[in-house]
Amino acid sequence: MKQYVHAFHQLALEKEKLDVLNYQFDEFKQMVDDYPSWLEMMNSPVLSQKQKDEQIDALPLDPTFLSFLKVLTRKAQMRHFPELYEEWTHLVRVTQKIVHLHVISVKPLTKAQEARLIETLKPRYPEQTITLHQTTDPELIGGIKVLHQGLSLDRTILRELEELFITI
Repeated sequence: MKQYVHAFHQLALEKEKLDVLNYQFDEFKQMVDDYPSWLEMMNSPVLSQKQKDEQIDALPLDPTFLSFLKVLTRKAQMRHFPELYEEWTHLVRVTQKIVHLHVISVKPLTKAQEARLIETLKPRYPEQTITLHQTTDPELIGGIKVLHQGLSLDRTILRELEELFITI
């Protein structure tokens, strides 16, 4: 399944359309989120491939992206679009040297705190642009937790208390 996204990513690089197609992926993802029944319709065996192609051609998207969607319907992979979108996003970030970190804190970080965190983490991710996705979790009591590709940098008070409890 991921081979479709990898091939499409390679095509985007060859055609020098990575930014355009990345934007198209985001637009289509939003459409699918807003109208999940459309995705179900594209997975339905009730519609012929010609009808599916007509529906896809009606979308106001780049012809290269429309061709990709047609391949997904022909290969009965359209139902996997959410996973394909995640893989695409990962590939684009790697290509563009963007590190996307998930930051969890008790309350949202200020712009100054964001900038200080990015500066602190820069040596860990040299020659890469760091972006942050923030969520809040009041159960952490205080501190911050940073997640990236399954790794965690946990400097929360909750973790400190848990470690203290284990050592007692």
